[in-house]
Amino acid sequence: MAPSDSIFDLIDSSIGVELEFLLCYPKANLPVKIPLRDITGSQFRPPDQAINAMIEEILRVVDNAVDSLGRGGGDYVLTRESRAPEDIHLLRYRGWETRPATNYYFPSEARDERFARIYLWYPFKVISPAFWATDESWNEIHTVVQAIRTQLNVIIPPGASTHFHYGNGKSYIPFNKLRRIAALLVAVDPMIAQLNPEYKRNDDSALSNRLYSRIAHGRTAADIAREIGAEYVEGEPDIPVRRRRPIAYPIRIHRRRPDSRFDFAVPWRRGQLTGYSFSREIFRSSGFPQDNFDELGALEIPVASREILRSPNAPTVAELMRYGPQRNDRPAYSFLAYTLGRYKRVLQINGEIDARSQYKRTIEFRQMASTLNPEEVVAFGKVVVRLCEFAGEADLDKLWNLILDCAVAETHNTWYDVFDLLGELGLISEAKVLYHPVARFRGEKVPEGDIRVDGAISSSILRMFGYYYLFSTNEEGVWWWNEWPVWYKALFGFAIVWVIIWVGIPSLIRYFSS
Repeated sequence: MAPSDSIFDLIDSSIGVELEFLLCYPKANLPVKIPLRDITGSQFRPPDQAINAMIEEILRVVDNAVDSLGRGGGDYVLTRESRAPEDIHLLRYRGWETRPATNYYFPSEARDERFARIYLWYPFKVISPAFWATDESWNEIHTVVQAIRTQLNVIIPPGASTHFHYGNGKSYIPFNKLRRIAALLVAVDPMIAQLNPEYKRNDDSALSNRLYSRIAHGRTAADIAREIGAEYVEGEPDIPVRRRRPIAYPIRIHRRRPDSRFDFAVPWRRGQLTGYSFSREIFRSSGFPQDNFDELGALEIPVASREILRSPNAPTVAELMRYGPQRNDRPAYSFLAYTLGRYKRVLQINGEIDARSQYKRTIEFRQMASTLNPEEVVAFGKVVVRLCEFAGEADLDKLWNLILDCAVAETHNTWYDVFDLLGELGLISEAKVLYHPVARFRGEKVPEGDIRVDGAISSSILRMFGYYYLFSTNEEGVWWWNEWPVWYKALFGFAIVWVIIWVGIPSLIRYFSS
């Protein structure tokens, strides 16, 4: 369904999804003969006729699923008839598409003679059109994923991913919103990692922006803008007021909805879900030699987010979020479309605009492990949209409070975890769906019925006082005592001794003598 009403002028979030899987296809149904061969660790590519036959089967299932929706299908950013010059970058994303995946994954349990003789296994990805983020669009994504899951013989191999592309319809994401999204993603990156299996947290095709990007290495916005030759200004710095971090109170407390009226119970205690483990080897091997000298590890989250908010333009933001100089560098959150060589550039061949391939205008979320559970795909997609919309719409103080929460949670995960984050963003229903993949990755099951909660004190009350508490750390993670100069510490110590001598001791004498 194409957006034709003016209501779509009010929607500024678009979404696309890529699903990776292995298709199991009977060799007898292929148009060409496929010889028996050892497939263990194979890089074997079957003839094009065989691949095309498998693609046709996938597209048949997808097209039937879309047709079943009739006029109730998703809201496409472009119709199939679109030919306008300003739409050229989306011409490949006007309908569902299937392509062979670039890597060959094959789980060991499928490597037996029967599978090798009877079936051909090959990796594919299904790519959605660019949708406006509406209920109808989520319904179409759900319907297509469900059809693939039930009508094709597919498995999810190790290493496969589900990628989301967040955009602004036909346009680039506005610079101020893009910059805030990057600042927030650096902070929530370790939290969102808690939703994924361990192998995805250490996957070199989706490395952590928070731990290994150029901003994590301590590069400043001014240095990067100068280095890449992009010192022009798209927007003035968006700098929050400095404040102290909240205190990670050592008490387990209710997870609540944002309005605190209902308990938000989670199957795991805070601290049970883990995120990234830092690799000094990866940190020192970013591909930018000038970034690899820092022995102290990744920059603190508030410092990194604040520096991103100083960026003068989109290419600087994108460069700060990169890991390496490779043309197709792909961290967990890829801003590749906004790098200097791609941002607002048009691809040409022999002086003519290439209508077949143009640079995207989206942020790619690459961290999620592949799944063909339609509820999980839709839930994670809504998390992507909500994170980006919150970054763009929230006032700066509210955004900064969330960033500081995430900074504390990185080292004190018994105080705040990913489900607290989802609750604060109003994603209660999505969080409950995402219980299931987390439990699956952990080899557990989500308990049925009521879930026990940990305590009875409102986290919002405690954290509210934490922001202004005298003894919390600053944004850089430095304890208040270490911020004071030596003479101030000496004066403070003298004052304590004076109070003890002239107030405490006389009070004790009077007490015991009475």
